[in-house]
Amino acid sequence: MATVHDVYDPAELQPASQRAGTQEVALRRVVERAVTGSPALRQALEAAGVSPETVTLADLPRIPLLKKESLATRQGEAPPWGGWLARPLADVRRIFVSPGPIYEPEGRMPDYWGFAPALFAAGFRRGDVVLNTFSYHLTPAGAMFDGALEALGSVVVPTGVGNIEIQVKTLQDVRARGLIGTPSFVALVLDKVSERGTRSSLEVGFVSGEPLSESLRTDLERRHRMRIGQAYAIGDIGLLAYECSQRTGLHVAERVVVEIVDPATGARLPDGEMGEVAVSFLSDLYPLLRLGTGDLSRIAPGSCACGRTSARLERIFGRVGDAVKVRGIFLHPHDLDRAMARHPEVARYQAVVTRREHQDELTVRLETGGPQTRLGGAVADSVREVTRLRAVVEVVPPGTIGPDEKKLVDLRTWD
Repeated sequence: MATVHDVYDPAELQPASQRAGTQEVALRRVVERAVTGSPALRQALEAAGVSPETVTLADLPRIPLLKKESLATRQGEAPPWGGWLARPLADVRRIFVSPGPIYEPEGRMPDYWGFAPALFAAGFRRGDVVLNTFSYHLTPAGAMFDGALEALGSVVVPTGVGNIEIQVKTLQDVRARGLIGTPSFVALVLDKVSERGTRSSLEVGFVSGEPLSESLRTDLERRHRMRIGQAYAIGDIGLLAYECSQRTGLHVAERVVVEIVDPATGARLPDGEMGEVAVSFLSDLYPLLRLGTGDLSRIAPGSCACGRTSARLERIFGRVGDAVKVRGIFLHPHDLDRAMARHPEVARYQAVVTRREHQDELTVRLETGGPQTRLGGAVADSVREVTRLRAVVEVVPPGTIGPDEKKLVDLRTWD
């Protein structure tokens, strides 16, 4: 059983009743402070008939579900925050831009995105040299882990994505103990280490942004003699849940309230039933309440032998609706529509997501009104500009794509 010395925050071990009381006090404090500065929060509470002065956790299911896919539209109507930013802009350290576009604020407090407990649970410690291979460009993933590593007292090497040869040389030169990134990119780096035939100094790894298959984790841990943990996060809020050493689910972070809800009605579902993950962020900077993430999960049964007492998400089983996550980036059919609108010669299209050797592949199939010599390259450029994803483009004969087929198809499987 874990003690206070085995966790980053003693609150991870508190009784469930104490956690509920602590979160209720935090919720009321956040709402009371934020409602005057956030017209969107005020509107959500008024729609639910909830008083900011008396709001409780039991009131959350009355608040209308805020669908993540609607954030871009709402921010476009009231740029850049859609009315959700509740404190002065001077309290924002950085503004990130995710595809949509969706703007995400980073507050000035330490470890704003909340990843320090997750990294601690995965074995990262003070003084560790860690390569952070998440992007530091536009989207917040790189900053999420950078801030957490700083809070832990680790030494960060901000490598970002790409440059595999440099990544491998760097981790060997600086004797890195830790490696952080998406599962697919971490696998690429470690495969390159294997090709060189050298034993790296890596002992711990951490992944997020994509599903981590158990076959990939088992293979990497066996070949490289390291332990790899994982977490569930979203760009708007940061850490939602994380894995402990027992690997019996993902512990819900103390900084959020998570519900499993009916995607259509927003009604809370009993523990054990599959539904959409809805999260309320206990932050008076960006107090998103009941944000429907679009991810499907359920609460894992029983308690965890690690001693942490929070509820656990069993895992992420898929997505609600049509959006999918490719190489850590959400891809919506409307994003593809925007790219194809630049090419009127495209009569019909279908994007197909597959996976080969633990890497996501995006193929866009096109039907055109006639022969097109350079269309493939032009469409690939448009897809990358709109979605930030590289795609292989194939021009197929008319009639290949049925009129009722989905524009975005995910053929990946996860063990």
